[in-house]
Formats: sequence, C-alpha cells, structure tokens
Amino acid sequence: MTHNDPHSRAADAVHEGRPVEEQFVKQGRGGRRITLVMAAGIALTLIGFVVLYLVFAPGFSARDANTGQQAVDAAAFQDGTVTPPVADAPTTATGEPTSPPTGG
Repeated sequence: MTHNDPHSRAADAVHEGRPVEEQFVKQGRGGRRITLVMAAGIALTLIGFVVLYLVFAPGFSARDANTGQQAVDAAAFQDGTVTPPVADAPTTATGEPTSPPTGG
C-alpha cells in the first residue's frame, strides 16, 4: 500500500485532528454506473411484462365465447320471475324496522 491510497489519507487526517475529505469516506461509487444498471433493470422488467402480455392476453380473451355481448349474459339470468328482497331484520307491513323484544 502506498501512502496515496484513500485509507492512508483518511487515517492521516484522523491522526492529525482535521476533517476527513468526503471522497475518502464515501462508500460505493456514485454517478452514471448505478443509473445505467437501474435503467437496464427497469427496461428488462418492462420487456418481460410486454412479452408476458403478448403471450397470455389473446388466450384470456378467447376463453369468453360472447365477448362484448352483455345482453346475452344478462338474459341467461332472467327467467321472467322477480323475487322481492327479503328483510334480514323484523319489519312492519310497510317495511319499517321494528324493535323486537329481547329474550331475558
């Protein structure tokens, strides 16, 4: 190790009681490399999602035989009878809620 390496410069500053320069104590490298790695990762993820979409999207739409025919779907559930809703609590003849006696 030569005396010009970052560790020696930081150690010298500490021993002499002066502040250590930022460039000698920063961890990792900043700048363009990490930006390029992040951009490549995002691009690969985007490409992967596009490929998956192109592979699976046609299969999902082909499974529904009457795509765009909601009237056909609605008609399948209508048999001509209308069932009124059933109250889930005691009501009067007009549909107003009542106060039933509690057991006790």
